[in-house]
Amino acid sequence: MDLKELVEKRLGGEDTLDLEKEKLGNEGAIELAQFEILSKVRNLILGDNEIGDEGVQAIANCPYLADLRVLNMKSNKITALGAKALAESTAYPKLDQLIIKFNDIGEEGAKYIAESTNLSKLTTLDLFRNHIGEEGAKAIKRSKNFEDLRRLRVD
Repeated sequence: MDLKELVEKRLGGEDTLDLEKEKLGNEGAIELAQFEILSKVRNLILGDNEIGDEGVQAIANCPYLADLRVLNMKSNKITALGAKALAESTAYPKLDQLIIKFNDIGEEGAKYIAESTNLSKLTTLDLFRNHIGEEGAKAIKRSKNFEDLRRLRVD
């Protein structure tokens, strides 16, 4: 089954697209970001897909995710560059939950997220096991951009 068929099958009439553990990699994420059908998606689950920074950049710049509320990219290969792409993205202004636990964004990636005004509507931010260290955790916790944050997980 090709990716487009898989997306159509998994999405159906729902607003949640769960592609966890589909081994998308960067190539699959880049292809996925080009699908107009994503305009129906409110919850995008891409955990455990071996997606690196290149794939994250494609998702972060996807023009079809304007109504996205939840982005779950846990257990991928995201580094500081991917975190920067997410932090700088204006593609999903309604994003409420960002889950990128079990990646490797490090202190630098945490600082990009902390400085992001584009992520200011988040109520949930999960950065657990990202090697952000004490300084990265402080940057997130002290950020003035997360006034609505109710749930935060850091290392």
